[in-house]
Amino acid sequence: MQRWLKKEPGAFDWSPVVKYVCELEGDRENWAQKEEKVRRTVKQFLKCDVIQPNPLAPLHLPPADCLLSTLCLDVACKDLPTFRNALKNISSLVKPGGHLIFLVTLEGTFYIVGQHQFSRLYLDQESVEEAVKEAGFDIEWLEVTRLHVPKALHDVNGACFLVARKR
Repeated sequence: MQRWLKKEPGAFDWSPVVKYVCELEGDRENWAQKEEKVRRTVKQFLKCDVIQPNPLAPLHLPPADCLLSTLCLDVACKDLPTFRNALKNISSLVKPGGHLIFLVTLEGTFYIVGQHQFSRLYLDQESVEEAVKEAGFDIEWLEVTRLHVPKALHDVNGACFLVARKR
């Protein structure tokens, strides 16, 4: 991400994602301007270890209005107890009444990037919902969708999107 922000050679190409967002917003033609706006808007890049009680250690920041976690916890956690603890850890970053916007894969154990295979935690919808509630959130919206990505790249069956409010 830092390399992309600085436009360094070899950085991951986020343009397909930016183009998709622009398409959702109804303005696919101006994706390059959107990409530049994102680069100018990002002020700081923080490392986060969701396994730690203070995921942003050694920093201590005030709780945020909203936290976005996308395809992170199912890869960072080796088992369900670790996943539940990670959700509790990141809940400390959200103020009461704030929101968690969360995307996690369902029913998968691996994914492949290039020639490398990585493991991911097998989760089902019920386990995700229980862990989010146990971490102090009330689920306001949840949608499960099936993924249509070549099975040669992963064994995931779906994804769970949710928005939850911290109690």
